[in-house]
Amino acid sequence: MRHRAAPPVDGYCGGVDTSNPLRRLAPTTAPRRCGVAAAGVAAVAATLTLAGISAPPKLHMPALVAADNSCAVPEPAPSAELAATVAAPSATVVAYPRAARPVLNALAQRITADACDPVSGRFDVVRLRAWHLDNGEQTTRDVVRWYHDDDSGAALTSEYPDPWPGITHDFWPPGWLSHRNLSKAFISGDFFRYNAGLHTSDLDGDGRLVTGLAALATWHSPAPSGRALAVTELAHTPGLVAYPRTVDRAGRTGIGVATTTNGDAIQRHLLILHPSTGQVLAYERATRTPSGWQPSAYLLLLTRTHTERRWWEPPTTADALETAQPANLMMPRQQGRHVVHAHQPCTPEPPTAQ
Repeated sequence: MRHRAAPPVDGYCGGVDTSNPLRRLAPTTAPRRCGVAAAGVAAVAATLTLAGISAPPKLHMPALVAADNSCAVPEPAPSAELAATVAAPSATVVAYPRAARPVLNALAQRITADACDPVSGRFDVVRLRAWHLDNGEQTTRDVVRWYHDDDSGAALTSEYPDPWPGITHDFWPPGWLSHRNLSKAFISGDFFRYNAGLHTSDLDGDGRLVTGLAALATWHSPAPSGRALAVTELAHTPGLVAYPRTVDRAGRTGIGVATTTNGDAIQRHLLILHPSTGQVLAYERATRTPSGWQPSAYLLLLTRTHTERRWWEPPTTADALETAQPANLMMPRQQGRHVVHAHQPCTPEPPTAQ
């Protein structure tokens, strides 16, 4: 299988983001690659290692949300809190790029357990905060999701601006989430690439696996083996660049993995991974503008745990849990709440009478 050449790395020269010359990131002792010499950066997948920087300094970014380290099943934030949380006006600052493969291979080999890995339960539980900017309008969502590998699940969602008052309640009986291609995503490299690619059919090239992993992470809380598998598959993807000291909007430092999907490098997809557990901490999609990179979507993964029951189920026996469900009025709406992509899928109009 042939892979296209890696795109030029974002405009960096001596630790400065040259797409915004006023933003100096940090001093560096590495050789400066400015002017005509910048053409050599096109071979980033093989040569981008700043040997003069053994431990890149942490970059400081303002935190938008405080991460919760508890393993208890959380509640989504109320809409009033979302209204007070404004997404960052500028994209994540990255610096000291390196070839992604050795950085990710090293991470895959040292994956450690997350604090909530020992928590037992049928359902993966994920809480996330997502911001989208579409046609100048910003939407903020706080979502708690339950997922079981029989393609059943549930969700609690708050949103601002709020299209309906209060928390939205959803649940899906077994099999009803099969259209989201979530099952078996982390059992093999082939399954992972296939399932991740189905979440990013509107993208091409190197951005598909980065964005696909972010989409899967909004439902799954994979075991350490699953996380190691995902990181290994990222390592084998050409055209990715690693930034070992990237800070997300919850103030957490992780390994940034970035790519550009368009030939003219106008769009960047950035994934931030925990430096020891390999968990997805954040995802950002940004577009290059004359004033620098501007984010159009940002996702924070705030809680990952497991539980035996969904939001409506009382703490009782497993047999009772199988039969318990909300009233039919609360059957799930096919509402398609995508938290990675800003653009919603088209819904065909119903046929009209002739």
